[in-house]
Amino acid sequence: MNALRIIPFTLAVLSAGAILSSEPSSISQDEATDFLRFVEADDADSLETAIVTYVAPSGVSVALVGAVHIADKAYFDALNARFKTYDAVLYELVGRPIEQREELKPGDGSEKLQWLGQVQEMMRKTLKLESQLRGIDYQAKNFVHADMTVEGFFESQEDKQENFLTLWMKAMQAQSALPRDRPQPNMLELMMILRQEDSSMDLKRLVGREFDSMEKLIYGIEANGGTSIIGERNRHALEVMEREMKSGKKRLAIFYGAAHLPDMEQRLLKLGFKKQKTEWIKAWDLPWTEE
Repeated sequence: MNALRIIPFTLAVLSAGAILSSEPSSISQDEATDFLRFVEADDADSLETAIVTYVAPSGVSVALVGAVHIADKAYFDALNARFKTYDAVLYELVGRPIEQREELKPGDGSEKLQWLGQVQEMMRKTLKLESQLRGIDYQAKNFVHADMTVEGFFESQEDKQENFLTLWMKAMQAQSALPRDRPQPNMLELMMILRQEDSSMDLKRLVGREFDSMEKLIYGIEANGGTSIIGERNRHALEVMEREMKSGKKRLAIFYGAAHLPDMEQRLLKLGFKKQKTEWIKAWDLPWTEE
């Protein structure tokens, strides 16, 4: 078996945060908005995430702000500046709200979710990137927790009879069904990169290209009943959104992993929102020459 088949599930972790959609998709993957892309250019490649704004009939605007959980510091700095322009920023983080925590850890420090933080930290160090938990100002006054509790998350997984192995198998099945416009990376390619004195830039290119197919991969993982990592958490986030709208907030952002957003978009469209505009922000800057 290709040892690099671990990449799809690792990328799902990095772009979804912890994984869910309990409802069938009403929009095909070809019609859905692209929230994550890998851009190749002569002077520099880049991994970019989208900020897509939707407007409700009432005039309320909601921006879906895609995220990858490890990125360049400049990416998180740009998001922090952007977030100041919203009445409320609804953020993902399984567990308690930030103000109730002594430490900021994935999964609220739950032993069952420690592997998530370990994977993210391993990837962060290997790729020489910054962590979202360190780069984003979660103490901002307009930040509103919009994710499930640890207890609620595991209850949902129990209801779906879902665990690491079942998620892994879904990721492998979805990957095998994906059309590819480039060969899948192999172990020889990886070993050649790792033999370099500083392999982080080429590793980021390899991983970034795989990110480009992430939304279609998640679409496949979410088929046939969905998982507990995307849909249920998305449903909860939109309940918080509706609460904030009722309180009088007019300009909202939902800051979730990019893998959540195709499903989130469908839910907004069903509520009567119309897509207004798409903006792109560079998460990984990959120049071809050293400065």
